[in-house]
Amino acid sequence: MINKNIIENIVWQINKGGKKSPFLFLGKNSDLVNSDVKNLWLELLKYFEIPSNYLYIFEDNGEKIKIKDIAQFVEFSNSKPPYKFQIFLIENISRFTISAWNSLLKFFEEPDVSNIILLTNESESWVLDTILSRVQTINLWWQSKIKKDEFLYSLINNYITKKDTEILSYYFRNKLEKEEYINLLENLIIYSKENLIFIEYLEEINEDINAIKQNNVNAKYIVDKWLMKI
Repeated sequence: MINKNIIENIVWQINKGGKKSPFLFLGKNSDLVNSDVKNLWLELLKYFEIPSNYLYIFEDNGEKIKIKDIAQFVEFSNSKPPYKFQIFLIENISRFTISAWNSLLKFFEEPDVSNIILLTNESESWVLDTILSRVQTINLWWQSKIKKDEFLYSLINNYITKKDTEILSYYFRNKLEKEEYINLLENLIIYSKENLIFIEYLEEINEDINAIKQNNVNAKYIVDKWLMKI
């Protein structure tokens, strides 16, 4: 099930209008991710009173995606729909050949206002950096692995939105256990995903969490770094 806050943020972006960067949904179970993303956007079409046939799906058949096949699929994007938007869902984008990727760069760079592009994959591995730089990444597997701590989440929110420095006092002045520092970083991930901010930092934050767990690095130093960075 996709997080309610992610859904609300997507609806806000649609209502705001203008061009939207493609959404890349990541999850370890590709069948489950594809199903969840498809069902979410069918519900959004219903919410905006748009027929379900305006969700075009390039399904994962296990074969490599070639230029000819994907060109035929995106051809529909050249026709403006009689509704607020239409959706193009491409499943398991790691199947792309390099030439197929390159043929779609303009499709990703300059999506029409009425076209919403959805991509799914198990991870960012095997996805070109030129694509990653053009998408809004939503890691669905983080939703189930990490639990929200309302106290920490509130500290993060107040620090970012209200410039409240209570979080600095809490982490700079107190001697805390390693798990407490990890908990803050995990909640920073949750906050970033739910509000679609600091997306470019998520992989690095996750790497730092793993470093704290596995390599016994200085957890306080890592947390200090991120509090100053955000």
